[in-house]
Amino acid sequence: PYLFPLLICLAFLEDTGYMPRVAFLMDSFFHKIGLHGKTLIPFMLGYGCTVPAIMGTRILESERDRYLAGFLAAFIPCSARTSVIFGIAAFYLGPMTAFLLYITNIIFIGFLGIILSRIYEEKTPGLILEIPSLKTPSLKSMLLKTWLRIREFIIIAWPLLILGSIVLSLMEYYGYDEIVNNLLSPVTILLGLPVAVGTTLIFGILRKELSMLMLIQALGNLSILSKTQMLTFTVFIMYYIPCLATIAAMINEYRVKKTVLIVVTTVIVALILGVIARFIGDAVW
Repeated sequence: PYLFPLLICLAFLEDTGYMPRVAFLMDSFFHKIGLHGKTLIPFMLGYGCTVPAIMGTRILESERDRYLAGFLAAFIPCSARTSVIFGIAAFYLGPMTAFLLYITNIIFIGFLGIILSRIYEEKTPGLILEIPSLKTPSLKSMLLKTWLRIREFIIIAWPLLILGSIVLSLMEYYGYDEIVNNLLSPVTILLGLPVAVGTTLIFGILRKELSMLMLIQALGNLSILSKTQMLTFTVFIMYYIPCLATIAAMINEYRVKKTVLIVVTTVIVALILGVIARFIGDAVW
């Protein structure tokens, strides 16, 4: 229910031919962060899935631009992260909280883009973009595109959820979950989260929505978390390590060294923003 409206709107923008127009209109904004308007296209894809966003950076002419666009795309909330934002922040903390999370995410990406463009300083080529004619989208085509994107959640996420539940139950039965939780306790304690949350963060590397689902499996009920803990958990999941499929796509596009830099940065950013969210939550609630 969370993903379908987002994906159908994305398919609508693509089929009408409006996406390149948005890229042209946003060109001046992206120049402020050292890129140009074409970057918007992989960014928009990132709200559906980060993997095609990474692959979509190929449309950029400069190798430096492709890497910076992929670096920033790793922080865009994909549909899996959207499930966590809507399932925890919007449901328990209110829609306005979820909206503010998206707004702060956009501000953060812009701020990070400015920093990266100063580090990787290079004159980018001008924007050359074909503007197709506007078309009336086909409902059949839109639904087909939406299904092709959403079936990944059904075909991949559901089996992983079942397998993850079995693995987590076996870990609990044999006591291995305590070992993992103790190893990750410095992170959970820093974020003010229950120690039992540690194992759920591992599953989030497979797919982000598994973190929320495994959290329910581990705790039994999300309502036992305080509002501050819900906010902190959501913020951390929004920013930390991309899923394995995204990491594989990054290695293919940017090689191992650059991918490791992105992954390490996401962890550091997630920890910093998670701690900030914890203090904000304590002040508000």
